[in-house]
Amino acid sequence: MLKAISLGVSESSPWDLEMAQRGYKVIEYDGSIEQCPYSHPNITFYKAFVGVDKDCISLDSIIKSNHLKKGANILQIDIENAEWEVLEQSDIGLLAEYFTQVIFEFHGCNPEEYEGVKRRLKVLERIKEYYEPFHLHLNNHGKIFYSQGLFFSTTLEVSYMKKGEIPFSKEKVVEGILKGLDYPNHPSNPEIPIYFKE
Repeated sequence: MLKAISLGVSESSPWDLEMAQRGYKVIEYDGSIEQCPYSHPNITFYKAFVGVDKDCISLDSIIKSNHLKKGANILQIDIENAEWEVLEQSDIGLLAEYFTQVIFEFHGCNPEEYEGVKRRLKVLERIKEYYEPFHLHLNNHGKIFYSQGLFFSTTLEVSYMKKGEIPFSKEKVVEGILKGLDYPNHPSNPEIPIYFKE
């Protein structure tokens, strides 16, 4: 059975439930809640924070302890800004051996924080060696910028596929909001459409 590793669950994680319903063995990690918000035979929950501190579990440990087979597993990371440290200390090449798809919620993408931008770009360059992005969604809950007629969020949701695995044309670029795929993180706030300027 293919596995979907979900790091960061909170009180609601519909992605986890959908993956379980699709037949994946979903393995969740989150130290901020007592139990999984869903009851499903394909979901296993561990109350643990993921990070680099001594009281956290590492990404490498998660791969080893769950006996992942190399191949088309999926990794989802939404760990509230700890993703940068975790990825800095992770072997992205090793991730690519075990996960065909990786989904990140990147926090703190504030263009005004120059040192933070440099640090994050280094991480993104390492990811780019092994993965290609195929979907981007702007989180509408948090700090929002407005510049040159466009809105921009400091929290980005990015879906990646392992290089050479994307089964569709990479030439197609769809702007705006993708119906049936993009949903507002905060329902009372309007969605932030994506547009590109040359």
